[in-house]
Amino acid sequence: MSKYTFKEFQKEYPDDAACLDRIMEMRCGGTQFECPACKRQSKFHRMGKRRGYSCQHCGHHIFPCVGTIFEKSRTPLTSWFFAMYLMTSTRHGVAAKELERQLGVTYKTAWRMAKEIRKHMGKVDGDEQLSGTVEIDETYIGGKRAGKRGRGAEGKTVVMGMLEKDGDVMTRVVPNIKKKTLQTIIENNIQSGSELHTDELLSYRGLHKKGFTHKTIN
Repeated sequence: MSKYTFKEFQKEYPDDAACLDRIMEMRCGGTQFECPACKRQSKFHRMGKRRGYSCQHCGHHIFPCVGTIFEKSRTPLTSWFFAMYLMTSTRHGVAAKELERQLGVTYKTAWRMAKEIRKHMGKVDGDEQLSGTVEIDETYIGGKRAGKRGRGAEGKTVVMGMLEKDGDVMTRVVPNIKKKTLQTIIENNIQSGSELHTDELLSYRGLHKKGFTHKTIN
C-alpha cells in the first residue's frame, strides 16, 4: 500500500466543510438517508457556519460532531484533521510542542488536542494509555557488544519499556534514546498526571513540564 502523502491529505481536506462531510459520512453513511424525525428519504444540507446538517423536508438537524472529540472544540476541523494526520503518519507519534508549532495554536490547545487524539487511538487500537505510577526504562538488544557496557553498538535495537504499577506493561522499539524520541513515546502512551519513575538519563529531564510527576532512581 502506498503511503498517504501530505499533498493527498491537503487535496482531500482543503477546508472545514470537507472535514465535516467526512465526519458525516463516517457517522451517518453520507447525507442521504431516512430522516429520523419525518421518516422520509431525505438529503441533508450543510447548515452554513454551524457544524450540522438539515433535512430537506422537515428541517430536522443532525450534528455529526456530537459525541466525538470535536464536539466542544472551537478549533477548526482542518487543524484537528492535520493533527491526526501528523500523529498517525509519524512512526513514533508527535509531541504537543510539535503540534503547537505545526498548527499555530497555543500549547494548551495543542496539548488538549493531542490528549484527546491519543485517547481515541488507544480505544481504537485496544491499547489504552498507562496511568498512575509508571516505571520506565530502555535497553539495547542484539548486535555486537561495544566495550564493557555494551550500549550503543552497531546493529543493536533500542527497546523502551513502560510498566504500570499493578497493571499493564507496554514496550516500544525506538530508533534512539534522544530526548525528543523518548518523551514523545511517553506523551503518546501515558496519561498526563501520572507519576513516572526513571533512571537519571538526561533524555528524561523536563517531564514535569509536560504534566507528569517525575522521580529518578540512581
